[in-house]
Amino acid sequence: MRDILPHLVRWTDDGQAVAIGSVIERIGSAPRDPGAALAVSASGEVAGSVTGGCVEPAVIREATEVLNGSPGRICRYGLTDDDGFDVGLSCGGTIAIAVYALDPALLAPLGDAVENDTPVALTVRLAEERFGEQRLVPGNGAPMGDAVESAARALLEIGESGVIETGEGELVFVESYAPRPDLYIFGASDHVAALVTMGKFLGYRVTVCDPRTTFMTRDRFPDADELALEWPDRFLENAPVDARTAICMMTHDLKFDVPALKRALASNAGYIGAIGSEKTRAERDARLRDEGVGEADLARLHQPIGIQIGARTPEEVAVTIAAQLIESNVIARAKRVTSVAHATVLS
Repeated sequence: MRDILPHLVRWTDDGQAVAIGSVIERIGSAPRDPGAALAVSASGEVAGSVTGGCVEPAVIREATEVLNGSPGRICRYGLTDDDGFDVGLSCGGTIAIAVYALDPALLAPLGDAVENDTPVALTVRLAEERFGEQRLVPGNGAPMGDAVESAARALLEIGESGVIETGEGELVFVESYAPRPDLYIFGASDHVAALVTMGKFLGYRVTVCDPRTTFMTRDRFPDADELALEWPDRFLENAPVDARTAICMMTHDLKFDVPALKRALASNAGYIGAIGSEKTRAERDARLRDEGVGEADLARLHQPIGIQIGARTPEEVAVTIAAQLIESNVIARAKRVTSVAHATVLS
């Protein structure tokens, strides 16, 4: 729902009621993940998407019924249903969509949290007697001590959305609004400028780091969230790094690369990549081994950075790195999701 928050705020500021259709579970092949949402206002305006067009008309009808006073519900669409082809879900997957009336009182604090990169989860109860009841659970602060909060924080911690069964046997949909992951880019070239733009497009908080004052200007990197005039290894000494962090060494200068990569490979960063020719990579690996970096850590390093498809221009190279970041995130996400037991609402 993050991407349609401005529409929701505008509608509710105008005094309109709003109904939401949120994807709460996906099985098999389907276009959107849990958390994708479509909203319908009382005036008939529509924002967002749950499948990219396949079942939107059906969800709009359900949302309109909720706006007209019908109770919220879970709608299931898939090829196992008699109307699977009728609603257009021909990709072979199955999705569950919770349709409910939006609580407008939650929009202001939710918007503030998103704007300030503060972790928060939106929970939606799925039990019939309280269906659609919403609540915000902050990721920081003192525990509230109930089953819904515990379920929400379990998913928020790994930045995932989905349905969880609480210890009390209740099904709750949790939509996680985790802070943007960090993308640290070292260097100050045209390739870096292109990668900054691509990183922002992918939803990262992008920092460019380089110790050379001449190259580190806002005119060169207008899309960067932060410019750090510092040596890369010193920057990484204090920068927050977690499993969602991506680190891109774009300097191909060993006096920058080796100290910074030694520190990066000792962290739990989810992605570490480095640019450089075959000769540069061989010399860099040798120096890292001399610094005590083991083979297992070296195997984490994506080099040469990016998917190798013959890219030449800065923009083309940025696309290949973005593709590799996506691939890395998909693999890491699959591992994270297995750490939390999701309930199955489809039957």
